[in-house]
Amino acid sequence: MLNNILFWKGWPKREQAAAVFVLVFLVLSVCLFVFRVIHPVGNVVSWDVLTEMAELPTVIDAFRFGKQDFGVHIPSRLVTEQFVASLMHIDFYHGVLFLVPALLGLSLLLAAVTSLPRTRYLGAMTLFLILVAVSRLEMVTGGGRVFPVLVVVLYGALSYYLHAFRQESDIAARAGAFVLLTAVLVPAVALGSREAAPGLTFIVYTYPVWFLLSVVFLLLVATEIMAGLVWLSTGGAGRRGISSLTPFLVISFLYLFILLLMYLENTRQIGAGFSMVSPVFLALGAAIPGLWGFRQRYGEARLSFRSSGFWIYTGLFLVAAAFGGYVASQANDPVLEVLEDTVVNGQLAMSVAFLFYIVANFYPLFRDGQAVHRVLYKPLRFGLYKARILGFAGVLVLFTMQNLLPVSQTVAGYFNGLGDLRTFTGEYVLAEQYYKMALQQEFQNHKANYALGSLALRQGDRTAAGFYFRQATLKKPSPQAYAALSGVLLEEELFFDALFNLRRGLQAFPESGELANNLGALYLRTSVTDSAFYYLEKAGKAAGKAEVPATNLLALALKTGQQELAGAARHDGYVSWQANWLGYRNLTKDFSAYPFHPQFIRKDSLLSASGLAYVVNYSLNQARTVPAKLALGLADKNAFSANELLLASLYAEYYSGNKSKALQALAVLAEGEEERHRLYKKILGQWFLQLGLYDKADEQFAYTGDDEGLLGRSIAAAMKGEPVLANMMLDKIDEKSSAAGYAKTLQEIFSSGPVKPSLGSDSLYHVARKTGLEADWRRALKANPYDESIAVGASSAFLENNNLHAAYQVILNALQFNEGSYRLYGAYAELSLEQGLTAQAEEGAARVEELAAPADYQAFLKRYHEKRAFIEKQRGDFR
Repeated sequence: MLNNILFWKGWPKREQAAAVFVLVFLVLSVCLFVFRVIHPVGNVVSWDVLTEMAELPTVIDAFRFGKQDFGVHIPSRLVTEQFVASLMHIDFYHGVLFLVPALLGLSLLLAAVTSLPRTRYLGAMTLFLILVAVSRLEMVTGGGRVFPVLVVVLYGALSYYLHAFRQESDIAARAGAFVLLTAVLVPAVALGSREAAPGLTFIVYTYPVWFLLSVVFLLLVATEIMAGLVWLSTGGAGRRGISSLTPFLVISFLYLFILLLMYLENTRQIGAGFSMVSPVFLALGAAIPGLWGFRQRYGEARLSFRSSGFWIYTGLFLVAAAFGGYVASQANDPVLEVLEDTVVNGQLAMSVAFLFYIVANFYPLFRDGQAVHRVLYKPLRFGLYKARILGFAGVLVLFTMQNLLPVSQTVAGYFNGLGDLRTFTGEYVLAEQYYKMALQQEFQNHKANYALGSLALRQGDRTAAGFYFRQATLKKPSPQAYAALSGVLLEEELFFDALFNLRRGLQAFPESGELANNLGALYLRTSVTDSAFYYLEKAGKAAGKAEVPATNLLALALKTGQQELAGAARHDGYVSWQANWLGYRNLTKDFSAYPFHPQFIRKDSLLSASGLAYVVNYSLNQARTVPAKLALGLADKNAFSANELLLASLYAEYYSGNKSKALQALAVLAEGEEERHRLYKKILGQWFLQLGLYDKADEQFAYTGDDEGLLGRSIAAAMKGEPVLANMMLDKIDEKSSAAGYAKTLQEIFSSGPVKPSLGSDSLYHVARKTGLEADWRRALKANPYDESIAVGASSAFLENNNLHAAYQVILNALQFNEGSYRLYGAYAELSLEQGLTAQAEEGAARVEELAAPADYQAFLKRYHEKRAFIEKQRGDFR
């Protein structure tokens, strides 16, 4: 049994080695073919992810007074994503890769031909010369007849030499000679060609050769599954003497019924889904065991299987696998359909004829339970060649019943290949003409329609692109075609058409996570949140990039407030999901420590939309700990989003860095950008409230003119002890406004009595005052450098430690924004005296007189004169 399987074991060692090499190469080629044919469209159209950003109003920090909070809403970034089908690209490298097994298979065929008898040899070489003549090989080198003549001369001469003068050479040497000639000729032609892509040009223009050899092989093995059913029915030793006719007929009719369903489905006489077997499996199921069946059949024909049969079969197999892989890698669906029709029609017609041949010749043996498989190719009454002629005639009839559509598809596939070549070389006008010629042969072929849609988008013609993408969804659609069409419709602002198109696509491809995600993302734009959740959840369960629908689900949670959706499926390593998660933390005021992911930032510092959202949201969320330079350093490299990054850096600067620097920078930013002028003013107002600078806060909120600004002004007035003015501000808010409820709450609070603000620096001030330590005063200053009590106290502490410069700088810094404090001006005047700056001291004293109550001014004046007299006395003594 093992010797029958490993039949090459008895061959000479060199032929054994060659056979094993060819079989291993064949297995690799078949695996590559299967890999490329699983999703042909995916080979030339990739799924890209389109990221869109929106603003998510969040309150990063609030001003607390009594038991109430007030905070202005600033935009965190909300990320939504959808899958976008790319433009059709040409899979050049995989296309050329399939040329390797194809040329090896052709070399094996030519080598095997040289060992045939003279008549068969001449017939085979004549066919080879005809195929060369129709292949237009002159196009490979850019014109001229040198290359085709060279191919005829070199291959013809080598073939004739081996056939006429080297009959003693084994098949390994013959095959090696052709492989060597091919290995030398291919790079020489590639280097000397004037074509931009000589390899792809060769594949495209030799299309008839590979197509015809592939069809021959598929018809050659068309009866191998039926032969395998004979072996399955009669090969068991335990069935000797028991009739095997009934089991054989049952499984044979079941097999033929499956083929009939596939034929009816291919010809659109029944709906899709009735047949559960792919033609690819049928082809491989016939081709792989066919090697052993061909050995049995070839032996009966009294031809040497070792010297020619094995090499002819494996050569044809290599060519068929390579060609099938190539057309699948280019998603050339008309050719794939022709090959599928060849498999189905060939196996159906030829298996019916072969079944008649089996029953007519071996009915008595079946009845007696004999091993029919051993004599399958030794007919008693009806010759095998007659059955093959009948089967081939049946194949022609089946193709004719399809109105010769496969012929048109074959031509369409050829023009598609030419269109691919010209697309790859950048000759788009010529490529468009070839694709349109393909549509003239079969107007519904997916390849040409999607390619034309891609070319139209390259030229900015969305109307034409939409037409061709819609055509691509008619006969043999793909999820990519539906996605591309919906993308065009959205760009044309046809929202409901895009929605309807995606729903049709999802009906055709219910397992497509990409289409489900896109449909959910469209519903996310509407108020139909239940549908958005349904489709996004469905997309997350489908195979593919589950992090994309998870990001959108998180966006849905942020938009609708359905917190149970947040974090349902974590994808911490995905930047868009992380951006939304940080937005969720901002929305829920969760500012606890959170790790930064530096891998989300490219080495060149250029930010994608999701990267920008991540950096902005992270800087806002971790403003109390993150350094301002994180976002600020990226602003220089991202000019279009510099202001967003600058604002995020200012939040970090304000809460964990230098408040003066943050306030000054934001004030400059507010004056320079009109688009976000109101937002920046409101943020300044919020910060001034937190610092206790209520006049400054009121001044900033007055610029906004909206309800949030009125709320801010009313709170500032209340903090200054002006409840009547505060209530007047609140009365201006419309009762229909979303802020109306909060305004009523504030009116009740302000009417009940004075409201004490809760500043974050108060506790630090009390600690510093109690300890008197310079370090504690510095912590209080960092929290609020403009509070008069903190500034004066810190200045006194620094002065006691003989640090006059630090004491003076503290007062100067506080006066930048707190210009209404007489205590600060008093300290300024006294410190100026300490430095001998009498003119500045006098200015400070004048400001104290303007701002302070008479009693406070008199107390200051007494201290001031005493200190001035003491300093003047010291100067006199020194002189």
